[in-house]
Amino acid sequence: MSSFAIKYPFFILMMCLFVVVVGVTTVSNMPVDLFPEVNIPVVVVATFYAGMPPQQIESDITNSYERFFTLGSGIDHIESRSLPGVSLIKIYFQPGTDGNAAVSNISNLAMANLRRLPPGTLPPVVLKFDAANLPVCLITLKGEGLNETQLKDLAQFTVRNQVANVPGASVPQPYGGRYRQIMVYVDPVKLEAHQMSVMDVVDSLNTSNLILPAGDVRIGMKDYNIYANSQIPVVDRINDLPLKTVGNASVKIADIGEAKDGGQLQTNIVRVDGQHSVYIPVLKQGGNSNTITIVNGVKKAVSNLLDIPTVLKTDVVFDQSVFVKIAVKNVINEGTIGLCLTALMIFLFLGNLRATIAVLISIPVSCLATFLGLNLGGSSINTMVLGGLALALSRLIDNSVVVLENIFRHMEMGESPTEAAVKGGKEVQLAVLAATFSTCIVFFPVVLLFGVSKYLFTALALAVVLALFASYLVAMTVVPLFCAKFITVDPAHMQHGSSTVEEGLECSIHTKRKIQVFRVVIDNFNLGFHKLQTRYEKAIAICLDRPVLVVLVFSLFVICSFALYPFLGKAFFPRTDPGQFVVNVKVPAGTRIEVTDDYIAKMEQDIRTVVSPEDLNMIVSNIGITPDLSAIYTSNSGMHTAFIQVSLKEDHKTGSYAYMQKVREKLTADFPDVATYFQAGGLVDSV
Repeated sequence: MSSFAIKYPFFILMMCLFVVVVGVTTVSNMPVDLFPEVNIPVVVVATFYAGMPPQQIESDITNSYERFFTLGSGIDHIESRSLPGVSLIKIYFQPGTDGNAAVSNISNLAMANLRRLPPGTLPPVVLKFDAANLPVCLITLKGEGLNETQLKDLAQFTVRNQVANVPGASVPQPYGGRYRQIMVYVDPVKLEAHQMSVMDVVDSLNTSNLILPAGDVRIGMKDYNIYANSQIPVVDRINDLPLKTVGNASVKIADIGEAKDGGQLQTNIVRVDGQHSVYIPVLKQGGNSNTITIVNGVKKAVSNLLDIPTVLKTDVVFDQSVFVKIAVKNVINEGTIGLCLTALMIFLFLGNLRATIAVLISIPVSCLATFLGLNLGGSSINTMVLGGLALALSRLIDNSVVVLENIFRHMEMGESPTEAAVKGGKEVQLAVLAATFSTCIVFFPVVLLFGVSKYLFTALALAVVLALFASYLVAMTVVPLFCAKFITVDPAHMQHGSSTVEEGLECSIHTKRKIQVFRVVIDNFNLGFHKLQTRYEKAIAICLDRPVLVVLVFSLFVICSFALYPFLGKAFFPRTDPGQFVVNVKVPAGTRIEVTDDYIAKMEQDIRTVVSPEDLNMIVSNIGITPDLSAIYTSNSGMHTAFIQVSLKEDHKTGSYAYMQKVREKLTADFPDVATYFQAGGLVDSV
């Protein structure tokens, strides 16, 4: 391999340029996220029956579906929630199951079971879901002079439709506000006086608000579609609708009541910084979706909204891409520090700038080649991949150092740089390959993992393995070529059969133009290292003379290590500070939503007294639940439940978990009859 590189230098150079150019392009286009994609398909089935209580929903709809879904293949387990008017069933499949096939399978079963449900049950809605689906951001809407009905209409029919065009974004229905509804208020006394019932009014409204096709008329060269349109264009005209005729007079809506432009009874309230508002959650679709790109696209779409009132104010809050950027940036910074320290150590040990460059070439080329391989496999740039590269950073240069040292050994024996490069690389080729395989085989047990951990740590292991094999190829080709073309040995420092340690250290590796500025530093380092080596030899001699003592000390150390293991904490990931937390609230069952709203307002005030104004960014509360598709993405189960999301500023001084403990103590003391539980709001805790 070394002889091939020296024989065809331009081919090796072009391959390196290809890896660098294509690798940089690939890195800039790869999706960036916190974790690798977790391929555990989840299908959610939502079934609606307006007005049905949760107990009956569970017995008549949920239980029926749960029994029927067991006929599906590849199912791991089933979870369900029965809410007022809504049945939500989540079917978790075995890891690796095809998500589209899972949706198709459950859809067929759901429709087949529809005839067994109570009459009037709406057809089920089957959606592909993510087990760790957390909104990547929220879009809040508020404006002076806009009521909750107007905000709901704008969010549902204007803002949501435009934001949904962002690639990779999934935009559920908005929370908060009230759906617009034309209400006809009937006076029972007047209704009875005209000998009519409420159903008479309903039937008259239905028959008076229609569009009926009446065929077509052909006149000359034209063909006209004819239809009868009795739809009511404005609310005031509803009052003029006739209900029945008595003699020559008609009884109108205005005679028995009044029509008003209003809204549905509110079952879901959203509070943004204490003000009733509306927000739209934005979730990430599966596949190669990029959290950072999605949030940037949402911000751009929000800033370019069309057909909205000038008084409407929109804002993108709870931006999870900030946490992703910080996490990726921290890993990159740590890797950069490791790279600099590695370069310093190589320079101190080799004592030569060109030799250091020859070794360091393997790091960027190997990393870029790794990203090429990961991109071909559909992976993303995430903390696990970057962590794997940071873990393998120092190991990437080991192969190059071994090859370089052997090449210099041949140079010091009087061989030409080209001859030394060929022989030096060929001699250690199998040994370096064996060392690379021995390191890679350590990650073999990763293939035995299952569940979420399999997808997380497979990405880490794959990054390490690809980087190590890339470094092997670089060490066997680029390093010998670099040495043959750019490095020579000063004849004054050549060794011919030198056997003493002192002589070997004094002529470690030199070139014709050793940098004079660092000569003193390098010489002092070599002297210090020689002293350390001498002490190490003495320590080894002492240990060899006392083998029993060494074994006892080592055994004691191992026993103490195992004894400390039970006292160590256990967690899937180390605790991080997401800069936000969630307070889930449950007041006594049966509480009206207006009363729950009062509870939440008081709790928000308590949170503001605990969290420092310098650290607090925003408080968003979601109270109650709407019996529609938005129920899928909320933890609320009724009018008596709510959750409060607290966002801290990026430069907050006190951590999220510290504030969580303080808020817990405050709310427990002030609201003893209210059940609360806390959870961190970051992406790490959602995995």
